[in-house]
Amino acid sequence: MNSNFYSEITSKRVKERSIGDAYYRVQQWRYIFRNGIQENGILKKVTLKEAADLVKVPKKTLEDYIQIFNKAQLLINIKEISEKKMGYLRSYMKKNKSKIKKAIILNKQRQSEEGLQKQDQESYEKAQKNKIEDEQLTYINSFNLSENSECEKDSFQQEDDWEYSIQFFNKISNNPHFD
Repeated sequence: MNSNFYSEITSKRVKERSIGDAYYRVQQWRYIFRNGIQENGILKKVTLKEAADLVKVPKKTLEDYIQIFNKAQLLINIKEISEKKMGYLRSYMKKNKSKIKKAIILNKQRQSEEGLQKQDQESYEKAQKNKIEDEQLTYINSFNLSENSECEKDSFQQEDDWEYSIQFFNKISNNPHFD
Protein backbone atom coordinates (compact mmCIF):
# COMPACT_ATOMS: atom_id res chain seq x y z
CA MET A 1 0.00 0.00 0.00
CA ASN A 2 2.82 2.40 0.80
CA SER A 3 4.53 1.64 -2.53
CA ASN A 4 1.39 2.72 -4.47
CA PHE A 5 1.21 5.92 -2.48
CA TYR A 6 4.81 6.85 -3.34
CA SER A 7 4.45 5.91 -7.01
CA GLU A 8 1.44 8.25 -7.29
CA ILE A 9 3.37 11.10 -5.73
CA THR A 10 6.44 10.66 -7.92
CA SER A 11 4.35 10.50 -11.12
CA LYS A 12 2.63 13.80 -10.35
CA ARG A 13 4.29 16.84 -11.80
CA VAL A 14 5.91 19.31 -9.50
CA LYS A 15 3.49 22.23 -9.05
CA GLU A 16 5.96 25.03 -9.25
CA ARG A 17 8.05 25.60 -12.37
CA SER A 18 11.19 27.64 -12.59
CA ILE A 19 10.77 31.09 -14.15
CA GLY A 20 13.14 30.15 -16.99
CA ASP A 21 11.19 26.98 -17.80
CA ALA A 22 7.85 28.81 -17.69
CA TYR A 23 9.22 31.60 -19.92
CA TYR A 24 10.61 29.07 -22.39
CA ARG A 25 7.30 27.19 -22.54
CA VAL A 26 5.34 30.40 -23.12
CA GLN A 27 7.68 31.28 -25.97
CA GLN A 28 7.29 27.80 -27.46
CA TRP A 29 3.52 27.97 -27.13
CA ARG A 30 3.28 31.33 -28.91
CA TYR A 31 5.73 30.21 -31.62
CA ILE A 32 3.75 27.05 -32.34
CA PHE A 33 0.51 29.02 -32.42
CA ARG A 34 1.87 31.71 -34.79
CA ASN A 35 3.81 29.42 -37.14
CA GLY A 36 1.89 26.16 -36.93
CA ILE A 37 3.40 22.69 -37.15
CA GLN A 38 4.53 20.44 -39.99
CA GLU A 39 2.52 17.26 -40.42
CA ASN A 40 3.50 15.00 -43.32
CA GLY A 41 5.20 17.95 -45.03
CA ILE A 42 2.07 20.12 -44.75
CA LEU A 43 2.01 23.23 -42.59
CA LYS A 44 -0.92 23.01 -40.20
CA LYS A 45 -2.21 25.94 -38.15
CA VAL A 46 -3.06 25.05 -34.57
CA THR A 47 -5.29 26.64 -31.96
CA LEU A 48 -3.96 28.00 -28.68
CA LYS A 49 -5.35 24.94 -26.91
CA GLU A 50 -3.64 22.53 -29.32
CA ALA A 51 -0.37 24.46 -28.99
CA ALA A 52 -0.68 24.28 -25.20
CA ASP A 53 -1.20 20.53 -25.42
CA LEU A 54 1.96 20.23 -27.54
CA VAL A 55 3.92 22.21 -24.94
CA LYS A 56 2.31 20.06 -22.20
CA VAL A 57 1.14 22.98 -20.09
CA PRO A 58 -2.51 23.96 -19.61
CA LYS A 59 -3.62 26.90 -21.76
CA LYS A 60 -4.95 28.78 -18.75
CA THR A 61 -1.60 28.51 -16.98
CA LEU A 62 0.24 29.76 -20.06
CA GLU A 63 -2.11 32.73 -20.32
CA ASP A 64 -1.47 33.49 -16.66
CA TYR A 65 2.28 33.29 -17.24
CA ILE A 66 2.06 35.72 -20.18
CA GLN A 67 0.32 38.31 -18.03
CA ILE A 68 2.86 37.90 -15.26
CA PHE A 69 5.83 38.12 -17.64
CA ASN A 70 4.46 41.17 -19.44
CA LYS A 71 4.09 43.04 -16.15
CA ALA A 72 7.34 41.73 -14.66
CA GLN A 73 9.38 42.86 -17.67
CA LEU A 74 8.49 46.43 -16.80
CA LEU A 75 10.41 46.16 -13.52
CA ILE A 76 12.86 43.29 -13.70
CA ASN A 77 14.98 41.37 -16.19
CA ILE A 78 13.40 37.91 -16.33
CA LYS A 79 16.60 36.21 -17.47
CA GLU A 80 18.38 37.35 -14.30
CA ILE A 81 15.87 35.50 -12.09
CA SER A 82 15.26 32.53 -14.41
CA GLU A 83 16.57 30.01 -11.85
CA LYS A 84 14.02 31.03 -9.22
CA LYS A 85 10.53 29.58 -8.99
CA MET A 86 7.33 31.17 -10.30
CA GLY A 87 6.17 31.64 -6.68
CA TYR A 88 9.01 34.11 -6.20
CA LEU A 89 7.88 36.10 -9.22
CA ARG A 90 4.25 36.05 -8.10
CA SER A 91 5.14 37.34 -4.63
CA TYR A 92 7.44 39.96 -6.16
CA MET A 93 4.54 41.13 -8.31
CA LYS A 94 2.21 41.37 -5.31
CA LYS A 95 4.74 43.41 -3.34
CA ASN A 96 5.32 45.83 -6.21
CA LYS A 97 1.77 46.40 -7.47
CA SER A 98 2.04 50.18 -7.20
CA LYS A 99 5.35 50.21 -9.10
CA ILE A 100 3.81 48.05 -11.79
CA LYS A 101 0.84 50.40 -12.17
CA LYS A 102 3.18 53.38 -12.49
CA ALA A 103 5.34 51.52 -14.99
CA ILE A 104 2.26 50.59 -17.05
CA ILE A 105 1.12 54.21 -17.09
CA LEU A 106 4.59 55.40 -18.10
CA ASN A 107 4.76 52.73 -20.78
CA LYS A 108 1.39 53.80 -22.21
CA GLN A 109 2.46 57.46 -22.17
CA ARG A 110 5.71 56.56 -23.92
CA GLN A 111 3.82 54.57 -26.55
CA SER A 112 1.35 57.40 -27.15
CA GLU A 113 4.22 59.91 -27.44
CA GLU A 114 5.98 57.61 -29.91
CA GLY A 115 2.72 57.30 -31.82
CA LEU A 116 2.34 61.07 -31.92
CA GLN A 117 5.94 61.49 -33.03
CA LYS A 118 5.38 58.90 -35.73
CA GLN A 119 2.20 60.70 -36.84
CA ASP A 120 4.05 64.02 -36.84
CA GLN A 121 6.86 62.47 -38.88
CA GLU A 122 4.36 60.97 -41.33
CA SER A 123 2.53 64.30 -41.61
CA TYR A 124 5.81 66.12 -42.22
CA GLU A 125 6.81 63.58 -44.87
CA LYS A 126 3.40 63.88 -46.56
CA ALA A 127 3.66 67.67 -46.50
CA GLN A 128 7.13 67.50 -48.05
CA LYS A 129 5.91 65.05 -50.69
CA ASN A 130 2.91 67.27 -51.46
CA LYS A 131 5.18 70.32 -51.66
CA ILE A 132 7.45 68.57 -54.15
CA GLU A 133 4.46 67.40 -56.20
CA ASP A 134 3.02 70.93 -56.16
CA GLU A 135 6.35 72.36 -57.31
CA GLN A 136 6.53 69.79 -60.10
CA LEU A 137 2.96 70.53 -61.19
CA THR A 138 3.62 74.27 -61.05
CA TYR A 139 6.69 73.81 -63.24
CA ILE A 140 4.78 71.60 -65.69
CA ASN A 141 1.84 74.02 -65.74
CA SER A 142 4.15 76.98 -66.30
CA PHE A 143 5.71 75.10 -69.20
CA ASN A 144 2.25 74.30 -70.58
CA LEU A 145 1.17 77.92 -70.15
CA SER A 146 4.19 79.20 -72.03
CA GLU A 147 3.50 76.65 -74.78
CA ASN A 148 -0.17 77.66 -74.80
CA SER A 149 0.71 81.34 -75.05
CA GLU A 150 2.93 80.54 -78.03
CA CYS A 151 0.07 78.49 -79.50
CA GLU A 152 -2.26 81.36 -78.86
CA LYS A 153 0.20 83.68 -80.58
CA ASP A 154 0.31 81.28 -83.50
CA SER A 155 -3.48 81.10 -83.65
CA PHE A 156 -3.69 84.90 -83.54
CA GLN A 157 -1.09 85.04 -86.30
CA GLN A 158 -3.08 82.52 -88.34
CA GLU A 159 -6.28 84.48 -87.82
CA ASP A 160 -4.49 87.65 -88.92
CA ASP A 161 -3.13 85.84 -91.95
CA TRP A 162 -6.59 84.54 -92.80
CA GLU A 163 -8.17 87.96 -92.51
CA TYR A 164 -5.41 89.42 -94.68
CA SER A 165 -6.00 86.68 -97.25
CA ILE A 166 -9.73 87.34 -97.32
CA GLN A 167 -9.15 91.06 -97.73
CA PHE A 168 -6.60 90.44 -100.44
CA PHE A 169 -8.93 88.18 -102.40
CA ASN A 170 -11.81 90.55 -101.89
CA LYS A 171 -9.68 93.35 -103.35
CA ILE A 172 -8.74 91.15 -106.27
CA SER A 173 -12.31 90.07 -106.91
CA ASN A 174 -13.45 93.68 -106.78
CA ASN A 175 -10.73 94.71 -109.19
CA PRO A 176 -12.09 94.71 -112.75
CA HIS A 177 -8.68 94.01 -114.28
CA PHE A 178 -8.62 90.46 -112.86
CA ASP A 179 -11.97 89.39 -114.36
